[in-house]
Amino acid sequence: MELPKHVHRVTKKRKSGSTTVYTFFTKFRNTKAAWPSIALPEPLERDFEARLAICETLDRDDKGFILAGTRLPDHKAPDFWKIAERAFEGHIRRGREGVKDFRSLVEAFQSEANPFWTNLAASTRRGYTASGKMIVECWGDRLPADLTTVDAQDAIDALGETPATANQFRAFLSRLVAWGVPRGYCTANVVEKTEKVPGGEPWVPWPNWAFETLFEHAPFHLQMIAVSAFFTGQRQVDVIGMKKPKSDDKTIEVRAQKTKNTVWIPIHSEYRKWIDRAPKSDSIMLHAGARSAFYKTADGFRTEWQKLMSQDEFKRFREDRIVFHGLRKNAVINLLEVGCTESQAGAICNMSSQMVQHYGREVALRSLAKDAMRLMEERWSEIEPLAFRNNGDRQV
Repeated sequence: MELPKHVHRVTKKRKSGSTTVYTFFTKFRNTKAAWPSIALPEPLERDFEARLAICETLDRDDKGFILAGTRLPDHKAPDFWKIAERAFEGHIRRGREGVKDFRSLVEAFQSEANPFWTNLAASTRRGYTASGKMIVECWGDRLPADLTTVDAQDAIDALGETPATANQFRAFLSRLVAWGVPRGYCTANVVEKTEKVPGGEPWVPWPNWAFETLFEHAPFHLQMIAVSAFFTGQRQVDVIGMKKPKSDDKTIEVRAQKTKNTVWIPIHSEYRKWIDRAPKSDSIMLHAGARSAFYKTADGFRTEWQKLMSQDEFKRFREDRIVFHGLRKNAVINLLEVGCTESQAGAICNMSSQMVQHYGREVALRSLAKDAMRLMEERWSEIEPLAFRNNGDRQV
């Protein structure tokens, strides 16, 4: 019988003299671009036509096989056909209008026609796009209505080796499902009850040695950007977009891309010295790039910053995970340390009271510890064990 395109048979002889015939699907066979051979049932068996149709729908990249956007396991894995069949069924269903699976939900949510998506900051959209791709590859053919809290938590935990990625995936999935509820994709947001992966916040406040290293080895324009983040507590992208204040201005205006809020931050006297040291130019922007009067996008700054951090002098930054965003934490901690309320700190750093609490929890713990020890000092005579008193009278 004539075999379909890309299908071929291999006959193997055994020592006993018996022979076994195997059937495979191999696209681009006998060329450098040949795909791995996928075993098929015999042509007259019941599942042959169905599995051949699946093979004919496959795509392939350097990571393996993909079926209509769904990433498949290795073709020799036990669950290859189970997942492939489910993805193929979803592919067929999508040929009908109105199928509300995860693929269509992600596409609708990330559409330029969705104002919720377009109003997100560019950096948030980049992270969410990566999470959306993972969701489509894993669950593209599944219905959001069938998702359970256990399913969601399993997916989050599977990314546990990279907590930041896991928690960003969780944040996107929760927003995605919540957005889908009033649009008929599901009836409830089951992701709300899932848990974050511990260690998802990779940044720490900059210690003294980090500033010393920066001031010794970084060019002035990069020092200046870090100093602006330190004194204002703004996100990287918002620091880059700061306009130059006039010499008699007491505040600096910042437009937050993420929240779309505008805040006016009083200029600290030490920060004013740095602003006045900046090279004079005709640009209205405060921060200049290495080769331009200002950064047109934050990506240009990120490229420069990453090159700086890759230098030998900044090896300790890499080892101790000192990142630019940690300066935002410095700002919050400094404000709380000098006695600012959470609302005051939030007004300067343009963040909610809850986020101020999150960033400043170390300050709260230190403050509680100091108060506890002060009370213990004041009332030590009431609790001091007798053995301590007697031992204190002895000569050492």
